[in-house]
Amino acid sequence: MPLVDTTTLLRVADRAAYQYGQIMALSTAITAQGLAYYWETISATDDSDVEIPCEGPYEEVDEDLSAVDMMRSTKLGNIISGMEAHFNRRDGSGDPLQLGGWDGYLSSEDERVSEYFNNLYTEVKGGYMLAINVFSEGDDKLADVAVAAGPVIAFTDGINYGNGNVLNKADGSDFAATQLKIEVVTMGGTNLELRLSVKDVDDNPTTIDVTVPAGSAPGTMVNVGTSASRFLDVTGAAFVPAGSTGTVGDAVEVRNLKERTIAL
Repeated sequence: MPLVDTTTLLRVADRAAYQYGQIMALSTAITAQGLAYYWETISATDDSDVEIPCEGPYEEVDEDLSAVDMMRSTKLGNIISGMEAHFNRRDGSGDPLQLGGWDGYLSSEDERVSEYFNNLYTEVKGGYMLAINVFSEGDDKLADVAVAAGPVIAFTDGINYGNGNVLNKADGSDFAATQLKIEVVTMGGTNLELRLSVKDVDDNPTTIDVTVPAGSAPGTMVNVGTSASRFLDVTGAAFVPAGSTGTVGDAVEVRNLKERTIAL
């Protein structure tokens, strides 16, 4: 009896994550204050014959339509429980096809799901997934790097994804290690060769080099390493020894490169 393949599982997880993300976006859009909330509109009449019957019920509407309530009105939770039922089917030896459910599968296959899927999972199961199995959906800045007079590197630390402990939960601050990208803020006419000090998936310090091409326009993205180059934190930056030091005033940001784009 075969265990579900990773392509199928991630296809299911990404579709559910996308739908949950759209529910979140819709909830944010339709619960915005706009010109005024219902209760504010009613209250502004200063007419007790309007306020007394309307203000309370209208305020309930203003506080309703949260992403969580909207999700719970759907059957999206079946995506979690249906696959768990598959994991719990018995093989020829009488053992479950997959121990540990979703987290067990993702850890054993070295795969990760979207932060939005984690949010859905959390609403269904009442607990977070493991951080090592969840990639951030944010456009997260891990560091600022600039070339100052000297030339020297000016480094400003940003966020990090935790220490990579396998027991850490994806609670919104800890995530799986990520490939990095450079986003150009401003760039002069000389290549900038940087050596980034980073923490790998096991929180061990290491370095990785990246070259920002001369004349790159603001907003240009340069990937750091390959998809196998995943890191939890950026702790420093230096010029590559005997490399090109760019131009005084060069400035870049080090950000996460999202593992993949979720879709229907």
